[in-house]
Amino acid sequence: NIIPGPPQRALLLPATFTGSVGLFYMACRQILKDYIKKLERERFEADLKEAQDVLAHMGSRLQDLEHNDQSVVELDAEMGHMIDALHEVEADFENLVRTHSRMLERTDSAT
Repeated sequence: NIIPGPPQRALLLPATFTGSVGLFYMACRQILKDYIKKLERERFEADLKEAQDVLAHMGSRLQDLEHNDQSVVELDAEMGHMIDALHEVEADFENLVRTHSRMLERTDSAT
């Protein structure tokens, strides 16, 4: 036995450590959850803003194409960028919906 004293106290140190870590986790859980939600929301908003900017830029490029002879290759590259940005927004949105539904399932199962 490494810890001196009666056998009843042998688990006091590990139990104290486990309890302290558990209390710390419970205290910080909501803060961490809110922080992660905020980061996801900011990323989603940034991706959505990028998609809107790309769409606005494409609209102006299409108007320029009507007036000038621009390269179709440039237009194709910009369309590819726009589609990639929209895919990122779609993936972020699906992730938010999935996270929200998991949270709802947990709260329903807890009650």
